[in-house]
Amino acid sequence: MSDANESLGTFERHGDDLDVRFERFYPRPVETVWSALTEPERLKDWMGASRVEPFVGGRIELMIGGVQPMTGRILVWDPPKTLEFTWSNADTQGSVVRYELFRDGGGARMIFTHKGIPYARSGLMLPGWHTFLARLRSLLDGAATPRAAQSWREMQRIYVDHYQLRGVLLDVPGSNG
Repeated sequence: MSDANESLGTFERHGDDLDVRFERFYPRPVETVWSALTEPERLKDWMGASRVEPFVGGRIELMIGGVQPMTGRILVWDPPKTLEFTWSNADTQGSVVRYELFRDGGGARMIFTHKGIPYARSGLMLPGWHTFLARLRSLLDGAATPRAAQSWREMQRIYVDHYQLRGVLLDVPGSNG
């Protein structure tokens, strides 16, 4: 399935913030998907270098060394069902990310939410999560080098047009775009 044809994430706006939601099905056991979400050696393949302290209150760091590294604390650690953590980086301070996994036939259904994203960052975050989740799908499908079929920039155009995002950032401040 191509990234552009995979369901777009949806959001609810609450003033200057929004809550993002994606739903995905992976034809893999829940435990396999959980590993890809929580084990640093698996995370690095689709989200970049990571550190995870696997317990409530533990530190989580994603995209270490990237343009927008993320740090947070684990709020819910319930293997292999629920992972929730705070998300703080230059774009989004103190928002909350949640992965919920459900057995669905021979696979896993995942509901992903990211609550408290500044609306001004929606042109960055919506296509960013879409692209990361496409890379996760590619990893779970067995790709040696997980990738998204469409680039982040292509997905950004789709999201901005589809949701008529106006007055949002289209480049990370301080980057070369």
